[in-house]
Amino acid sequence: MARISLKNIVGKKNEVNAAVLALIGQTDSDTRIEDEKGNVILGNSNGNTHSSFPISLDDEILGWVKGDEKTVIIADLLTYLIQKELEKKKLGSEVLNLYQEVNLIFNFSDKLAQTIEPGAIAKITLDEVSNLIKSDTGVVVLWDEKSKSLQVIASSGELFFDEKKINENRSLLLNIVLSGQSEIIGDITSLAEAGIILPQVKTVLYAALKVNHRVMGAVILARHELVQYTAGDLKMLTTLSLQASSAIESALLFEKNIREVKEREEMIRKELEAEFQKKDATKSPNGVAKT
Repeated sequence: MARISLKNIVGKKNEVNAAVLALIGQTDSDTRIEDEKGNVILGNSNGNTHSSFPISLDDEILGWVKGDEKTVIIADLLTYLIQKELEKKKLGSEVLNLYQEVNLIFNFSDKLAQTIEPGAIAKITLDEVSNLIKSDTGVVVLWDEKSKSLQVIASSGELFFDEKKINENRSLLLNIVLSGQSEIIGDITSLAEAGIILPQVKTVLYAALKVNHRVMGAVILARHELVQYTAGDLKMLTTLSLQASSAIESALLFEKNIREVKEREEMIRKELEAEFQKKDATKSPNGVAKT
């Protein structure tokens, strides 16, 4: 956020400037307003002053009001106006960030809607989070209930773990994948000692893939250096992971329905073939049914 400038508040011809000039006139004294470097912004630069009152914001001196004892009211007014200006800037920044976040989520949802293949959805998710959160590598893993194993359905960069060992020691990684939580892991000692995480990895950031209360897996990002991911990074990863969860769930359900339809068609085909074979067996050599 841009630094609040005292000059921008009182140094331009506006309502604040007019109000401050009116107050200076009412004090009937040599009064001037200076920035933190002593540059005169408003008032009599040659007048004699014997009192100085700071204009501050969060313990930072932005300038001074110099004059007699009565000019303290001007310093108080400017301190109040600067605080209000800061609140206005913060609100504007929050609104802009919210708009950008909503726009990002909308665009991400639009991308997800263009495919119904789980692996493609996972890859889109990794590409998106990698553009927003700096990482050296990342994966999307799902828990396969039938095989009781973790499956990597998408990755970016070189895999940061041993694929064989993740299922040999899956109890450790399951604490991440099926925890249903989102977290920044700075201490990955236990994962490294088990040989799951490769030695070059220093920081891990992950968010759960879940629909309602059912945890499907996780999106995991890794860095080769010890870094401080922010709460904003974690929030963004969590938001996009939840979006991806619904899309992956729908894609898996679609695949299941297609598979079941094909299985039913195959079963009907086999039943019809068996029926035809049975009828053929009951016919005589000349094509007349046996009695």
